Amino acid sequence: MLVTHSISSLHYTILGDGPDVLLIHGWASSGQMWSRLSRDLQADARFWAVDLYGFGQSPRPQGDEPIHIEHHAERLLDFCEQHQLQPKLIIGHSMGGMLALKLATLRADLTERLVLMSPVVTGRYGFMVDLNKLFTGEWANFALAKSKPFWLLSQNILMPLLGGPTHWYLDQEATARIVQDYQRASWQASAYALASIARQNLEPHLPHIQHPALVIVGSNDTTVPPDEGRLAAHRLPNAQLLELPGIHHQPLDESPQQVVGAVREFLQ
Repeated sequence: MLVTHSISSLHYTILGDGPDVLLIHGWASSGQMWSRLSRDLQADARFWAVDLYGFGQSPRPQGDEPIHIEHHAERLLDFCEQHQLQPKLIIGHSMGGMLALKLATLRADLTERLVLMSPVVTGRYGFMVDLNKLFTGEWANFALAKSKPFWLLSQNILMPLLGGPTHWYLDQEATARIVQDYQRASWQASAYALASIARQNLEPHLPHIQHPALVIVGSNDTTVPPDEGRLAAHRLPNAQLLELPGIHHQPLDESPQQVVGAVREFLQ
């Protein structure tokens, strides 16, 4: 039975019965990206799918309030404390994978295991344009402050027009979800998340994260280089790598049976 809540500071849904699993979505996404996983594994675990602050149905930042990765991590820790949640497993996709690593670094006792799906580890992301340089240069803060009109243009005009071709490797349902999530994402949360991701490098922390971890990457990912996930699997002491040939940035949408099966096996 799916239960939806908005009474806390973050919107979330709960589905399933069993050990708790915390699901953390990626950039400009929402908790609804996990629908297939939580539906198929609801007999194996209880899934908490959270909308990060400024995304999905969670509250919006006020004014020009900057929201960085550290702020998302703090809110997730507050969320777990508020709900007395100590998940057996944390699963994160893309930016959510970076957040899962941050939580394991900040609170090693919070969870037992990690699943990192197309994770950002050293702050590298983007294709054709070096977004890291864009968001780490001397003029980055000025550019961020002036980026709101361009963000609104991309939400209201460009994304509806380009959503299909941009995600040509996804079916119509997944593409519609991604477009909807992008259009609901707030400018502050989206812009400042990109900037703070680019400034993060969690590689030095990896050898100290002892949790058993499953790292899932697509060999054709052009959003986050698969080398990011390979690095995590290599440097985490107790990690295993599942690399999916021909898969891009959305393994759960592109190869659902294989991903769901791997998570089920890892959970058990």
